[in-house]
Amino acid sequence: MTPHTIIWDFDGTLYPLHPYDSEQSLLRLRLEQLKGPQRCLRHTMIRWLIHADMQQWFTHGSLRHIYGRLYGWCLKGTPVPLLDRTAEGIAALISLDTRKALHRLRANGFRMLVISCGTLDLSERVLMQAGIRECFEAVQANPLRIRNNLISGVAAHLITAHDKLRRAKKIVGHRSQGIMAVGDGYTDIPLLDWVEKPVMIDPGNVKKRQYPSKPYLFVPSIQSLQKHLLSIYTLL
Repeated sequence: MTPHTIIWDFDGTLYPLHPYDSEQSLLRLRLEQLKGPQRCLRHTMIRWLIHADMQQWFTHGSLRHIYGRLYGWCLKGTPVPLLDRTAEGIAALISLDTRKALHRLRANGFRMLVISCGTLDLSERVLMQAGIRECFEAVQANPLRIRNNLISGVAAHLITAHDKLRRAKKIVGHRSQGIMAVGDGYTDIPLLDWVEKPVMIDPGNVKKRQYPSKPYLFVPSIQSLQKHLLSIYTLL
């Protein structure tokens, strides 16, 4: 069966990490505008959280929940316009060729979704600013709580890799036939193992060496994946 449904990860998949993901990028901007008596404590915590996340210290399920709580605490009081500034910088990383590839896949009949363990408000803004939001039927991630134009916390529902798999099954059903998933890291592994057509974005062949026993299709870019799909499958 042709995989007419593609489930995309967000960070590191729809755009390259250089070197920060969307949440780390938002936290870095938060550092710049911290003021008041809590500045020292919050500044230290944010710097530590960015470092720990980049070192993948929160890969285990229970630690992912701890990360979610710390992330929400660090963002508390952040002005909403900082989301737009963050999204603007990330959208600029999405090349014109990538945008064209996604539009072409959508035009050729692929049903596409984004399911991410990241922040919904950032993901939506990035896709809108990049002009590719309409390529995706739905975007699933963790929404921020906002009050008086300030971030007050995170409604964390998609924290672990298995949360992502459960959300995918809820949307597309429990049959993996005809489903493709595209990811780039550890939070994608259960979903990639479940779908019929697993794909890992791997521009430097690092992931192929990291997961040598996985029967994934390792591709350097979304453009190469698009060419692969359009050359092999009979489209709707």
